[in-house]
Amino acid sequence: MKQLLALVVCAVFLSGLVSCQDANRGVKASAEGDSEFPEFLVGVWLCEREDYNWGFKFEADGTISKVEHVLAGKIDIEEGVDYIEGPDEGTFALFVLGPCEAKYDPANRRLSVKVVLERFHMRLPQGDLEGRSEDYFDGPVSENGKFWVVDWREYGWLEGATPPDANLIEAHPERLIFTRLDIE
Repeated sequence: MKQLLALVVCAVFLSGLVSCQDANRGVKASAEGDSEFPEFLVGVWLCEREDYNWGFKFEADGTISKVEHVLAGKIDIEEGVDYIEGPDEGTFALFVLGPCEAKYDPANRRLSVKVVLERFHMRLPQGDLEGRSEDYFDGPVSENGKFWVVDWREYGWLEGATPPDANLIEAHPERLIFTRLDIE
């Protein structure tokens, strides 16, 4: 019980630390040239594949306010930390979100997003997993503004494991399709 309390205190402390470092963690998305972040990108974009729970919420000012991360679940970028209590006694997952960046190039309707998970720590019944990850999404947005077809490149570093092979990842991106949801 003392360990769980210590982890919760640690998570709250990290949350405060992250908030102190950047009071507004929503990242301003940039557009090439003098363009504004386009209105048709504003809203919630979800990956169509159920086995990859990825999603982004772009605000009208171009910030990314929420990320649904395939590993960490739904994260409010302003908070930047997610703590999940596990189903078994003593198990948990802690995720610390790093920078999220978005760039839009209107000349070719290309949207690029980078999501950094600065740290994760999962305590499972079999042992602990610790590491970090970087995910890159890049691809064109459809002419009607409803679909975003991306090449997803996922880099993950586990403590004590071999680093990811960048050449292999770059050569074999995963193709994902995001759909903009019509939510008021």
